[in-house]
Amino acid sequence: MRDKVEIIVFVIVLSFFGLGYLFFGQREFSELENHYLSLCPEFSWESFLDGDYTKKFDEYTADQILGKDVFVKMNVAMNRSCGISEINDVYFGKEDRLIQDYQKPDSVLDENLTYIRRFAEENPETDMTMLIIPNSSQIYPELLPTFARTYDQAEVIRRIRSGLGNSVAVLDATDILLAHKEEAIYYKTDHHWTTLGAYYGYTELCEGLGLTPVAREEYDILTLSDPFYGSLYSKAPAFRQEGDTLDLYYNPAGAYEVQYPSESRTADSMYDMNYAGRKDKYAIFFGGNVPLARITSNSSNTEKVLILKDSYANCLVPMLADHYSEIHMMDLRYYHEDVGDYMKENGIKTVIFIHNVDFISTDNNFLWL
Repeated sequence: MRDKVEIIVFVIVLSFFGLGYLFFGQREFSELENHYLSLCPEFSWESFLDGDYTKKFDEYTADQILGKDVFVKMNVAMNRSCGISEINDVYFGKEDRLIQDYQKPDSVLDENLTYIRRFAEENPETDMTMLIIPNSSQIYPELLPTFARTYDQAEVIRRIRSGLGNSVAVLDATDILLAHKEEAIYYKTDHHWTTLGAYYGYTELCEGLGLTPVAREEYDILTLSDPFYGSLYSKAPAFRQEGDTLDLYYNPAGAYEVQYPSESRTADSMYDMNYAGRKDKYAIFFGGNVPLARITSNSSNTEKVLILKDSYANCLVPMLADHYSEIHMMDLRYYHEDVGDYMKENGIKTVIFIHNVDFISTDNNFLWL
């Protein structure tokens, strides 16, 4: 009798998921996991015999399984109930905060510093400044789970300063963020700083550049109505995780035009409101990470600036745009042409690096400098 019950249960489960593949269609993108899903591969005898079809079919069945989002959350809940405090390099911190892990960087950091220093030496007439931003684990170590340890990012920033020497002026956002740590300067579900955190980083950058920042009271602040669940939640989704709020800062005195050469389009705002109703709301800033964006404003300062950046810069640049009539924002993960030639062609004599500590420690694209 027991064997029959097990067979019946097995057939029911198999039929349930099998019918799911047949009748519920395919999802191209998972909002929960924030990545594109594998689709059903096209069959051919050649791909079947060389094993490529089987591999892709396994990926398809894993990605398209009926109820996958629920199973992912159940797996997280099960691990947490067993006392596991870290999943996919994400800690379940105190006060309902998800915290990105950060460990001692390897040789990639030194290689990146070499590329940056060489780039500065090849462009001796260009003023270069770097704003370096710590992860939330450096600001909120007391919120890490018991016995969790992350590497000291202050030591890495000292290493960055030493490695760049006099070639690039390094500004550290740590102190100003620590001074405002009781405010909402980092998201609880995402690895980025909030727009408020970026504002404090912007004031630090302005001080280093000799600029007068726009006072926070002068901005019109729009808070999106839907909660924001960010990248850390995608890696470690929990059933009862509270979402974040996302703010947009508008300067009423500003006027802007943004050109996206890779997409052959122009916009009159640095905010892409198409993302306001999506899970990945952080992509509302410039529509996400793009190879190159040219931002012109009604600023009286005609100096041309190149910003080399990671995604932490996306919510800071709209503030910096009030200080330069022309900003060229470049992401080396996607822009693989000669940067020095681009600077010469566009008459750029000022470069600003805006990078998170983790990015400069691990990214492999500084070689494009």
